[in-house]
Amino acid sequence: MQSENRILGNQLVVMSREDLDALVNEMAQNIVAAQTKNAQNDYEAWMNVPEGERFITREEAAHILHVNFTTLWRWDKQGHLHSRKIGGRRVMYKYSDVLALLNGEIKKSKDE
Repeated sequence: MQSENRILGNQLVVMSREDLDALVNEMAQNIVAAQTKNAQNDYEAWMNVPEGERFITREEAAHILHVNFTTLWRWDKQGHLHSRKIGGRRVMYKYSDVLALLNGEIKKSKDE
């Protein structure tokens, strides 16, 4: 007796255009739902990190401090703000360091 669940080599499936559209739509909805769930999990994990340990991108730091990338680079070289390289190329800043600089807790010299 053969199993009904046995997979055969080459099978031809015939379906109507409407059935194919419904199948594609269902698969797309499943993919979007899975990606949304993953994004939500990533967001929740990010929000559970204590603020002192969060890292923000160069773009976010520049926006918060109202400066451009050159100023961030110069402050990093002068020791006012320390960047971290992630994956070799991505530049990140510790959120608490950016806030300390913004609030004047880290002083810059007058010639800057």
